[in-house]
Amino acid sequence: MYIPDHVPELIAAAISKNRIRDAQDLIEQALSSMPAHWTPREEDDKAIRGAFWDQNEFLAYVRSHRSESEKLIVWTSVSYSKLWWQLADLNISEERFDNAALCIDRGLQLDPDHPLLWIERGYILNRVGRHQEALEAYQKATSVCQWAPSAVIARATRGQGSALIDLEQFSEARTAYLASLELDPDSETAHKELEYIDQELTDKKKRAETPPWFLHAIRFPPTDQLTLQLLPLVKDMESIPGPKTVGAENCATISKAFLAAGWAGFEEAFDKVIPRGRADYADIKRDLLREPIFNSKVHERMSKRFLGHKTVVNTVQDIEGEDSSSVLQ
Repeated sequence: MYIPDHVPELIAAAISKNRIRDAQDLIEQALSSMPAHWTPREEDDKAIRGAFWDQNEFLAYVRSHRSESEKLIVWTSVSYSKLWWQLADLNISEERFDNAALCIDRGLQLDPDHPLLWIERGYILNRVGRHQEALEAYQKATSVCQWAPSAVIARATRGQGSALIDLEQFSEARTAYLASLELDPDSETAHKELEYIDQELTDKKKRAETPPWFLHAIRFPPTDQLTLQLLPLVKDMESIPGPKTVGAENCATISKAFLAAGWAGFEEAFDKVIPRGRADYADIKRDLLREPIFNSKVHERMSKRFLGHKTVVNTVQDIEGEDSSSVLQ
């Protein structure tokens, strides 16, 4: 038995008014009445009868199939695969992703070639961190139905871009969003994501051109005379965690400045925390330089590892050897 034609309107109204429970009840009641052998399209000698999701889909199907057959194409019953999609969407709104995935699976069992079901599957997978699988679902959505409306294919292509961003494949994501704009030129989402991607690519290029902080510390040594005198002095001393010297907040500020701007950043941040006029200025700086991230031996070790001159095993052996030497001394 088929559900009354007005039921989809009641479901749409409940969803639009965010009456989640009412919408769920209506959908579940409708699904319970699904005929045992329901299919999204039926064909006989005279007509093709389809349970289309909306007018755009119906018109796209008619345009695609009209030349292939003289049969009448009729938009008939409610789409039960769409009901499963709507139920999945309601579960997503409550972040019940496992339930949503089950709903999409049920929809795909009924209508395995519907791109919107594959798009929803991709969205769910992306939300739960399974980005590669999400990308594959979005790719399936673009190819599974030859007569899908261009707006749907554009949406699936934007989904690919979203998954590729999460996979940090920004160049590929850019290509996907540009392809989506060929189908849907007015998409604000695509334009905004392209702006984000371009910024990420610019930042990535800058990061690639910027040496790691430990290499930077070697390439651009300190120029402050006191720091130059203190570094060799503390090089082989036992380390002291920076928070014990200047406090956790001040240490975080100085360390962040050092990682971002090298020794110039260190000097500027340190002088803001500890004024040069203080009588214990040199003592505090000496102790802070015993923090490992400021130690030149650490910089040398990490640089050799980074440049391929040392393996992880070699590095560990060096550290263990230094620890043994300090014990023997």
